[in-house]
Amino acid sequence: MQGYLLVQPKGYKGGGEITSEGQAYTKEDYDKQVKTNIETQGVIDSVVGFITSHNYKDFPEVVALVEDATDQLGFAEDAKKKAADFAEKKDWNKAMGWANQWWQYQVKTADMGLRAKTFLEEHGAKKVK
Repeated sequence: MQGYLLVQPKGYKGGGEITSEGQAYTKEDYDKQVKTNIETQGVIDSVVGFITSHNYKDFPEVVALVEDATDQLGFAEDAKKKAADFAEKKDWNKAMGWANQWWQYQVKTADMGLRAKTFLEEHGAKKVK
């Protein structure tokens, strides 16, 4: 069993303030996150362009990374749709939560893509025509 002991000084009187929990997001916060997500997608697209312009299918390690990245991007699309649905309802806290989740999936995708790109560069992948 675990517990906490709260010791208050003699004569302490609580202020009785009511505090709100968490962050209250606005449309501006949501729009800023969506802009970041769109920019992140641009980076992902450039890495995908590099990978597909090389003989990545000759490297099983890279094929596995590409498959995993594709799965993550699929999850990102679902999160993007949910974010848009909540934005339509003007529920900015939930929209922001899903926009952040969308970005997290993009980060995972980008990480795998960059690892695949580095692997190709380090192992002499050839550019395909």
